[in-house]
Amino acid sequence: MDVRIGPARRRAAGGLVALAGALVGAAIVGRLYERPGGLAVLAELNSPLLLGSLAVLALLVAGFLASRRPAVRKALGAALVAVALLGVPAVPVLHLARDPFPSLQYDVPAPDGSPRRLVVERTSPLVDSVWQVYVDQGRFPAARRWPVTQYRDDDWSKGILGAQWANPDTIRLIDLDHMVHEIPVSAEGRPLAPMDW
Repeated sequence: MDVRIGPARRRAAGGLVALAGALVGAAIVGRLYERPGGLAVLAELNSPLLLGSLAVLALLVAGFLASRRPAVRKALGAALVAVALLGVPAVPVLHLARDPFPSLQYDVPAPDGSPRRLVVERTSPLVDSVWQVYVDQGRFPAARRWPVTQYRDDDWSKGILGAQWANPDTIRLIDLDHMVHEIPVSAEGRPLAPMDW
């Protein structure tokens, strides 16, 4: 026996399919185009596990809303319940395994008022923590991201105690040994010297 589907449910299902497509597209674009000097927004989208999981969830809900067959709706309903039961405890585990929202340690605007920021962030401190230092040049959504350095937290010889601008064209990083590293930055935000530990 087929169940009638109203236009509102059809539109909602179509919207969820479009959302799933957009999430998959964002995951692909974020993975392919995250590079030095690339758009910062694409670097933020480079989380395929999170975006892919949300796309699958959106497709399951869309299938549930759009299906006319009771057996299919029952199977999709059971899948949604299973996803909810497995997904709720999985969220903290995934958050620890790969933090999609790193902890911001420093976010220092350029001293001359230009749209440039020195950023130091740390991923989840419990599992394979990684420190990233980069310069974002420009305003959202057209800001470009230029990496300065990246290192794992398990390397005790590396670490950032302080991050600041020495002047509008030079960033200053202070490491765990209290050594000062000054790195010149080009007009477009690209670091002109490697970070030397």
